Amino acid sequence: MSDKGPPANQPDLTPLFIILLIIIIAGLGSIRSCGPSEPNSGCAVPPPTQNPIPSPRPGPPVTTNLKQFTVQVGSFQTRDEANSLATSLRSKNINNFILQAEGKWLVCVGKYVSADRATRMANDLKARGVSTPVVLPPKKK
Repeated sequence: MSDKGPPANQPDLTPLFIILLIIIIAGLGSIRSCGPSEPNSGCAVPPPTQNPIPSPRPGPPVTTNLKQFTVQVGSFQTRDEANSLATSLRSKNINNFILQAEGKWLVCVGKYVSADRATRMANDLKARGVSTPVVLPPKKK
């Protein structure tokens, strides 16, 4: 039996691989993001600005065609205003939905089988800083 070793003319690529890896890691370290913490960083694209969230318009609850109780946290003239509040609530991990009733856009939280459960949610929302939550009853048939 002949004992064959590595081919005589094959170069060792380990040092080349290590150098390439260092170059890639150094390149990733130079990547930076633009953000509000770096106002004079020379970023080509300014960071996005957030539009202020309009305050919900207080008023009497709107008659809806709900089959269960829900908690209304905002009533708006336009869908965009409702979307703004809905997005803000979702960023606070408050699930919600938008419905249209009597020409208004309502932002609501939850569907509950009892007024007691809906009231508990309204109180929880008040404690979390949501202004003027109103419990909406299901529509009478």
